[in-house]
Amino acid sequence: MRFILILSFCIWSLTSIGQKFGHINSAEILGKVPEIAVADSMLKKFQDTLMITGDFLIKKFQKQVADYQAESQRGSLAPVAAQKKEEELAKEQQSLKDFENEVKLKLMQRREQLYKPILDKIDGIVTKLGKDNKYTMIFDSSQPGYLYLTESEDLGPVVLKELGMQ
Repeated sequence: MRFILILSFCIWSLTSIGQKFGHINSAEILGKVPEIAVADSMLKKFQDTLMITGDFLIKKFQKQVADYQAESQRGSLAPVAAQKKEEELAKEQQSLKDFENEVKLKLMQRREQLYKPILDKIDGIVTKLGKDNKYTMIFDSSQPGYLYLTESEDLGPVVLKELGMQ
């Protein structure tokens, strides 16, 4: 039994020797990269363009609802015509919801398109640092996934230097 315990300790010691850990804070790095500000500005312009269309569609729908309510209050709509108009308004409302979902999807896709080259560049730098300096693991301290981090080197300044930031 004692032999197994000693053997286990020796194996554990051998496997943990030479492991090198590092960490970055990707949120901090991204906050310092000027291309992110440019990408955010482009994304905002794209969103504003989509919102112009959305605002137009909403105002059009609101006018249709107001016209229907006015006709309904005057009593100038037959029950069949009122039901038909309500169905049309329900379809229009669903179209607005579909448009909203489409806008969210387009914004997400555009954000991915704008951020991908920047994130790929950072990922390439981190991968190169890991390989060149023989890191076992490099953690992102801005993301959940660890509760305690000790004996690791902060590689954020090196990544920023590679990006030409310092």
